[in-house]
Amino acid sequence: MSRLSASGLLVSHLPMFRWLCCLLVFAFAAMSNEVISASTHPFSITETDIFVTKSRAIMRLQMFAEDLVLFHELEANESDVVPASEIKRGLELHRDFLLERVTLRDARGELLKGHITDLQSFEIPEAGIATTDMMLHTAVYQIEFPFADPPEFLTIQQDLSDPDFVTPSEMKLSVHQTGSDLTFTDSMKAGAAVTLRFDWTETPLSEDASDEEWESWFAKQREQTLGIMSYSSVYSFIYIDPTELRHEVLIPLATLKTFLPIQHRDPSFIDIDEQDAVRELIRNWLKDVNPTTINGLHVNPEFTRIDLLGLDQKDMAANAEKRRTSLANGRVGIILTYHPSDRFVRAATVEWTRFHSTMRKVESVVIAGDKTLQRFEFSRFNKPADNTFAWECPPEFLPETFTPIPAETPPLPTITVPMLSFGLLLGAIVSSSVCYLLRSTGSLIGFGRISFVGLSAILLIVSACTREFGITVFRNPFKSPPLLATSDCQQLAEKLHARTYKALEAGAEAQILDSLATAVDGPLLEELYLQMRRSLELRDQGGAVARVTSVTYDSVDITQPTDITRSDGENSDQLSWPGFEAAITWTVAGTVEHWGHIHERQNQFEAVFAVEPANGAWKFSAMDLRSQKQKSQRTNVRRF
Repeated sequence: MSRLSASGLLVSHLPMFRWLCCLLVFAFAAMSNEVISASTHPFSITETDIFVTKSRAIMRLQMFAEDLVLFHELEANESDVVPASEIKRGLELHRDFLLERVTLRDARGELLKGHITDLQSFEIPEAGIATTDMMLHTAVYQIEFPFADPPEFLTIQQDLSDPDFVTPSEMKLSVHQTGSDLTFTDSMKAGAAVTLRFDWTETPLSEDASDEEWESWFAKQREQTLGIMSYSSVYSFIYIDPTELRHEVLIPLATLKTFLPIQHRDPSFIDIDEQDAVRELIRNWLKDVNPTTINGLHVNPEFTRIDLLGLDQKDMAANAEKRRTSLANGRVGIILTYHPSDRFVRAATVEWTRFHSTMRKVESVVIAGDKTLQRFEFSRFNKPADNTFAWECPPEFLPETFTPIPAETPPLPTITVPMLSFGLLLGAIVSSSVCYLLRSTGSLIGFGRISFVGLSAILLIVSACTREFGITVFRNPFKSPPLLATSDCQQLAEKLHARTYKALEAGAEAQILDSLATAVDGPLLEELYLQMRRSLELRDQGGAVARVTSVTYDSVDITQPTDITRSDGENSDQLSWPGFEAAITWTVAGTVEHWGHIHERQNQFEAVFAVEPANGAWKFSAMDLRSQKQKSQRTNVRRF
């Protein structure tokens, strides 16, 4: 189209063009007025200050007079003025409204009963207040919540909204603990909850504390809270062991409820009889959310644990008892376990494919073996490929394989006997003896005597000539067998004993028994395996078997006389050379880790082991467990 024809087209449609311009101007003006009006008061804002002492919490809420119109539908008159009587009615209604909609809960999620102790109202003119001036007036309500004991946790929840109020409210929160210079601040939307922890055992730091003091304070806080510093965040831990992969997730119940249809009778709690249904919802959700492969093959998860937890740190340190759980501050601890189709985990991938407005990302800590490997973030803002964590097994990660220890022993003392020469010599002696007897009786004369003498001489000569032939070796009954060096016996006993614990890393039970068989013989094999598993079980962790982190030997005493008598139940038998007994006292340290919390335990044992050759290899053949005691047990936090 030419420039002229284009101008002609514009002129011919000029009335329509003017109409469109006017429409745009009016639309922009309307938008501007709406923005200006919204900027004046976009939604209800309540400023809340909470002062927490050992015996009570004092809450002061400052609200605008306009909130009375929004929440209690105060009626303005024909002059667009809210009468004084209506305002007073609204202020009274707002008392119960605040007590119902702004709540404090304890560590178990139970409501703390509050009561209004003061109302600092604004001046109310007799003629009332114009609706356009309602934002110029504020009132302050004071609510007190008494405590029976100093609270370790408080959960603040606000729901200052109305079902017909399109724009939700916001609470500007400030919390201060008595004796502290620190103040916690937050901005809470309607329906939100925030949980805070209070330490009453030590004097809090001042704001001008040194960096070293702050680092020490944060480290102690992390230790006391078992690493859970935020009670509204999703925590993820990926544990990679040689024989399994575990993905452990800690997620707030309030977050789960935003996208799972959790059913519960009490609006604030999930009762015990409702929790199995919640677990089933979680299984159906998580089984497809994080596809996992091991050694290139997709693996379905085994849901080892789904625990509904409260704020009590003991819930994280041990199996939590079943009890109703608060939606405001409850959490769900989930453990998904994946096993390889073959023996070991050599490569693995973990994905997270589904996100929500309340769970835009999942920050994970990946731990391979007993070392922290790295952090990884799954996020809805990542590309799909960036939401896949991949891991390759380093060569030193896999457990070592064992072969039997050859039984190399010093030779027994022996006697060497030339049997042929000895036989000929014996023949010569017999021949001479017969000759002597016959001669003494007069029965042997002449040629006969010469024959016996000649025979004896020949036998003696041949015996002397054959002394290097027909040699037979016998054990010397007059000498004791040589004893092994005590230091060698100690090293051998420790090596066999350490191997029994290393065998536990071999994988499935069949592989463990195969590895154990390189150090243990006979019926003791299964007996020792079961005894070791029992000693490493942490019953407060659901019977989980601890990973052995160290074995130290307090003493190894060797006894090896040839007449050792050992006791096997009711029977006694002899431990023959080159066997020996090792009385070992050792301490084994083991850990079980869940959600970044390391449960450590040390046990000390004393036992006597019989060490003997079996099929050409040194092995334990018997064990007499003398004592077992626990030295220490504690819960620690994984440090990154």
